[in-house]
This record gives sequence, structure tokens and C-alpha cells, in this order.
Amino acid sequence: MDHMQQTIENGTPDALAGMAVTVVADRDEWNVVIVEDGVERRQSFVQHDWALSYARGQRLRLGLPTIPDPSSGTA
Repeated sequence: MDHMQQTIENGTPDALAGMAVTVVADRDEWNVVIVEDGVERRQSFVQHDWALSYARGQRLRLGLPTIPDPSSGTA
């Protein structure tokens, strides 16, 4: 899974405003990449679920559309 990237699509004009959240696999860890006002920062996690949870929280904080929780079993 080296450098596999799971992009969480914005689907809104916010992407043009320099805001995005991406989850990226890098060897044995997961990085959440947050782009806010054109500035990129990363947070690393060992567990994929933790990375997804953090990414969801950052999307809420930035006012971006949320992504479905795959563990909820609902579409």
C-alpha cells in the first residue's frame, strides 16, 4: 500500500478556496493532510480508523461536506 492515497472529495467550491482533507497511506502509517487557506499540514496515525475519524473532524471544523462512516453500515 505504499503511497496509496484516499482523497476525500470536497464537491464544493471550497476546494478552490484552498481547503481540503486527504488521507494518505505511507508504508505502515496513515497521514491526514489538511490544506487550509493554502497551507498544508499533516498528522500521522498508526490506525486507519483513527486517521479517518480525525479527517472527519477536520472536515467538520473546516465546514466541508462530511464523508460516510464505512462502519455504520448505511449508505
